[in-house]
Amino acid sequence: MIHTIFEQAEAFIWKNARLLERQRFAYHFKDGSREAVLAALRPYQNTDGGFGQALEPDILCPDSQPVPVQHALEFLDEVGFDAEMVQRICDYLTTTTTSEGGVPSLLPSAHGYPRAPWWHSEDHPPDALNPTAALAGLLHKNDSQHLWLEEATAYCWSKITDLQPTEMHEMATVLTFLYHARIGCVQKKNLTRWSA
Repeated sequence: MIHTIFEQAEAFIWKNARLLERQRFAYHFKDGSREAVLAALRPYQNTDGGFGQALEPDILCPDSQPVPVQHALEFLDEVGFDAEMVQRICDYLTTTTTSEGGVPSLLPSAHGYPRAPWWHSEDHPPDALNPTAALAGLLHKNDSQHLWLEEATAYCWSKITDLQPTEMHEMATVLTFLYHARIGCVQKKNLTRWSA
C-alpha cells in the first residue's frame, strides 16, 4: 500500500514523538485542542517558572535553562500564550539576566547532565543575543507586558545596532526580535543603520 508523505509523517510521529509533539501535531492537523498542548507542555515548567526537563533534547538537564524557555515560548506562540505560564517565564528570566540585560545561552547547571558537545558554559556565563533576542521577540509578538521585556528590549537594541552577521543561530534570533519588537523613533533610526 502506498502512503502519502503526510501519512508517513503521521506514522513516524505516533511511533517516535513525545506526547508534546503528538499534541502539537493533533492541534495543527487533526483538530486537536489548545488545552491538550498546554497540558503536555506544563510538566516541563519548573517551580522557578523556567523550563528544563529535556524540553530541548540536546540539553537533558532537569533545571531551567534559557534555550528551553525559548522553545516553550515558540510552542505557546503556536497555540496562543497562556498568561500564567508566561508570567512565570518572565519572572524566571529576571533571575538569570546579567547586569547588561540579556540572558546567557547556557547556565552551568547543565554540566552535571548529558548534553550535546556544543552545549558548554563558563562558570559565570555572559549574556547573549541568542536566545535573548528570540525570547524578547516572541514576547513582543504576543503583546506581553513585563519589566524583563523592557530591559531585554533595550539590551537587544544596544547589541544589534553595530552587529555584523556571522553566525546563523544568532541571526535567526535577531531576525525574530527585529520582526516583532515594538519600534520607537530611536530604534527606527538604529534599525535603518543596521539594515543599510
